[in-house]
Amino acid sequence: MTNNFKIIFAFAGLLSFQATFGQLKLGTYKIISDTTSYFEGRLFSELIFKPEKTFTYKYLTSISCFLWYDSYGKWETNKDTLTLIDTVISHHPVVNFTKFKETDDNKISITVKAKHNEPMQGVKILYIFKNSKDTLFGLTNAQGQFIINTKDRAATKKTGKHRSVDDVEIWVVYFSKKGQDQTTNNFSDLSADIECVIDDDAKNEAVLRTTVYKIDKSNLVYLSQRFDKEDVRPGRYLFGNFKFDKK
Repeated sequence: MTNNFKIIFAFAGLLSFQATFGQLKLGTYKIISDTTSYFEGRLFSELIFKPEKTFTYKYLTSISCFLWYDSYGKWETNKDTLTLIDTVISHHPVVNFTKFKETDDNKISITVKAKHNEPMQGVKILYIFKNSKDTLFGLTNAQGQFIINTKDRAATKKTGKHRSVDDVEIWVVYFSKKGQDQTTNNFSDLSADIECVIDDDAKNEAVLRTTVYKIDKSNLVYLSQRFDKEDVRPGRYLFGNFKFDKK
C-alpha cells in the first residue's frame, strides 16, 4: 500500500512538473537559423534550460572562438510562449557616429556635435582613401563641420570595374576631459553627410533584456526583444530560432 502511494505521488509530481513547464523541454536547444546576420560565418549557438527556471545562452560562431560568450538569466512560460530575462551591458561610446546619409554632391560632410547639439570646433578628422597609402587630416570649423572633396576620386570611381561603399575610412580623434584617447572610425562612400556626437559623460550601463519565443513543438521561434531603458546598444545579442537537441 505504501509503495502504491509512492508511485501515485511520483506520478502526480511528474504531471505537476509538466504543467509548470508547459511545452518547454528541459535541456539543450541548438540554433537552426539566425534572425540577424551581423557577421559572416557559421553559428552553432545553444540555449540550455534548467529546472530551477534558469537558462544559459551560449553564443558560438565559426568566425573566432574569441567572440564566444555565455549569458545567464531566468525563464518563464505561459502556454506556448517562452520569456527569457537577463541582464546585458549597454555600450555608450564617448565618440559616436549617429547619422549617415548618402548624397550625390561629390563630397563627404562631417559634422561633430556635443551631446546637447552644440557644434564642436577644432576636432581632428583623419581620413584615408581606399587603396591609398596616405592618411590625410583636417579640423572642424566653427559650425563643427569638415568637408572632404571627393570630386576627382568620384570620377575615377565611376570608370572602375567595382563599386564599393567603403571608399574612405574616417577617424574622429578626440581626447576626453579625462585625457583619454576616444578615437573611433567609420567607413563612407564618396558622397555622404555624416554626423558624429561626442558625449564626455557617456558610460556603459546594465539593462534588463526580455526576449520572447513561441514554443512550436520541439522548436523555439523568435518573436521579439525589448529592454527596460531607451537607447540601448548591447554588445551581446540573443536572437535566432532553436531546435531541441534529443542527444
